[in-house]
Amino acid sequence: MTCQCNEIEEINGWTAKSFAKQHLRKVRVGNWEIEYECPETGIHFLLDYPQGHLMGGGPPRLRRLPISSNNDL
Repeated sequence: MTCQCNEIEEINGWTAKSFAKQHLRKVRVGNWEIEYECPETGIHFLLDYPQGHLMGGGPPRLRRLPISSNNDL
């Protein structure tokens, strides 16, 4: 897989979960959210479930974290 992390701001749905599983490395696990890091670029991402009112939190969302918040999970 070619690294696309520099172009990604946000991915929604099961594509987000698939991308995280195939390309990213888990850094930290919280309640209903997982922080990932790209092994090639060092960019951090957060996988969460923003639609908490839906069963299971709804579809997942993977979004790039600002550099300053990489340790704020």
